[in-house]
Amino acid sequence: MVCFRLLLGLFLCLTWLLNGCAGKIKTAVAGSLIIDVAAATAKHDDLVLVAQGAPTYLLLLEGLLESNPNNKRLLRSTAEAYISYGTLIEADDPQRAGRSYLRAKQYALKALAQNKNIAPLLSAPFSEFSTIDTHLKDKDLVLVFWAASSWGAWISLSTASMAALADLPKVIHLMEWVIGQDESFFYGSPHIFLGIYHGSLPKMLGGSPEKSLHHFSRALEISDNKMIMVHVQMAKFYARQIFDRDLYESLLTQALALPVDGLPELTLQNVAAQKMARLLLEETDDFF
Repeated sequence: MVCFRLLLGLFLCLTWLLNGCAGKIKTAVAGSLIIDVAAATAKHDDLVLVAQGAPTYLLLLEGLLESNPNNKRLLRSTAEAYISYGTLIEADDPQRAGRSYLRAKQYALKALAQNKNIAPLLSAPFSEFSTIDTHLKDKDLVLVFWAASSWGAWISLSTASMAALADLPKVIHLMEWVIGQDESFFYGSPHIFLGIYHGSLPKMLGGSPEKSLHHFSRALEISDNKMIMVHVQMAKFYARQIFDRDLYESLLTQALALPVDGLPELTLQNVAAQKMARLLLEETDDFF
């Protein structure tokens, strides 16, 4: 009950900040609080605690959007929160994670659509969509990354839908734009995304182990081996693809040996990555 009251108080405080008489100043304060919560969560090392608390935080963000449906910064924050939550629960509940990724995608694309030149392109054929570059600016990098990430995550759990798969070229186009702007964004995360993409498809369907290796290698270099998720995804999507058991086991063993707090802001992600590494090691004989 005390916890609920504290959360209710936080919600009321944020609502007041976003709707009070000094609108711009209060919105900035609320945005700062949201960023602080996200930053503190990223530094946590208890997956269970974060997973249990995340739904309440998501509802708080949804509540704020009720009265601020077109707040671009809030839409992006909500998309980030939903994709992060989906990542935490995907292994145990992929169906629910898929719904989380869908909401993340919807919020991120709505944020992008605040630009009236971009809005009609999002649902247009790829030949038209590809002109989106002319309307994107440097300041859009973070939003574009999360839009592509959430869209791609949703597609990865919607492979039975031809409509979803048809959107994949758009997602790749967005992530390649991000790399073109700043390949080191969030410790090389765009390279991890493209490493997974090129490694997850067989060659006959456009997959490229060589490109996958390039992107994962760049991510390892950029992150200085401190983002454990690179090792895990490289094992899963590259080593498996080329049927290299030694590399697979070596990458996962390295993942488990690395400190989770090498970079404090990656602590939660690193803990999650090590959990994935242990599960993948248990599955070694199923793939080799």
